[in-house]
Amino acid sequence: MRGFLRLLLPGGLILAAGLGLVALLDDGIFRTLTTQYAVLLYGAGGILAAAFHRSRVVTAMLVLAALQILGGNVDPATSSAPSGPDAYDAAATLLIVLFGVLAVVRDRGVTSRGGLSQIAVAGLVAAAAYVAFSDPARLTPLWDLGPLTSPLAEALRIPQATLLASTFALASTLYGAHRWGGPVERALVWSELLVVASVWPDFSSSESSFLLMCSGLLLTVSVLETSYVMAYRDELTGLPARRALMHDLDEIGGTYTLAMVDVDHFKQFNDKHGHDVGDQVLQLVARHLGAGPGGGKAYRYGGEEFTLVYPGRAKDDARPHADAVRASVEGASFALRAWNRPRKKPAEASAKKKKKGRKRSKKLSVTVSIGLADSTGRNAEPADVLKKADEALYRAKRAGRNRVVQ
Repeated sequence: MRGFLRLLLPGGLILAAGLGLVALLDDGIFRTLTTQYAVLLYGAGGILAAAFHRSRVVTAMLVLAALQILGGNVDPATSSAPSGPDAYDAAATLLIVLFGVLAVVRDRGVTSRGGLSQIAVAGLVAAAAYVAFSDPARLTPLWDLGPLTSPLAEALRIPQATLLASTFALASTLYGAHRWGGPVERALVWSELLVVASVWPDFSSSESSFLLMCSGLLLTVSVLETSYVMAYRDELTGLPARRALMHDLDEIGGTYTLAMVDVDHFKQFNDKHGHDVGDQVLQLVARHLGAGPGGGKAYRYGGEEFTLVYPGRAKDDARPHADAVRASVEGASFALRAWNRPRKKPAEASAKKKKKGRKRSKKLSVTVSIGLADSTGRNAEPADVLKKADEALYRAKRAGRNRVVQ
């Protein structure tokens, strides 16, 4: 359910709001918005994306702006670009395809070789579209797809090529959203749908331009969301990061308990098995902390240290829950992949024919030590409670590890 809501918001909300406003407001309002604020929106979004090294968003912003200029939608009084619904539909179709491609590549720094390549390819596509679509006679063969003609496109009243491009792009953007699940990937899904909606023939050029602006706004929001995730969420474990912990502690009130959690002998484990296996350990511990009982919220404090916050609980009340978390980590294990294990799982029939000497996957497990402190008594400021929890953690380690101390 949470994953569905993450995909739905804010993209679905902006799509619904954009279409709702088009249905309710007068066309003159959209003409004013698009002629006065389109360049500002794309410029601000592109600069923000460049600052956070989101080359795909910069590329999309440039092509969105080019699409409006190509359709004569930014300022018809001053634009010399070819216009008309056929040219707009053809250019929008290319942009939809581009969104599908952007969904399966990765972001790069704008000035890096990869980032410049993305922007250069998009620029070439826009220039080719300008040349190709300047002559309306060239557009007719583009829409005549013969046996690929679809009744659905006729029912929707959109070009056949646009429907095919939309099908490809939607599959590609949904794959990107599933594969990487980042804000930009999710935004590309809804941005593509906004561009598809802008092709509908009942929309005026200003209304179509407004939907493109909604697409640009959504991509800008995705950059802001990405910056938030980078600052407040740990990429490896998916838990809120230390900055999020300090922010939440500044707002917490009343009685609460902090549990400082440290993976026992993590350095030796990391040195013996390697950093990749060490990352697996941190992810395993994070899963058990995040699913722990008692209403504790887990954070990645740094390195192999985690923090659990139990709002409304004194340490005596929180201790059984912290001990349950400790026990769940102790009882968990994962398989260390043998060096000669095949990449593909062998078939059941050939399971008995394994070569001699092939080592089986080794099971590994870890333990954690936990120190508790609460906000009762003197020195109840969050920094002081953190310090007391950290002191309790070191007492747990000196006492033999794999235990909870308060």
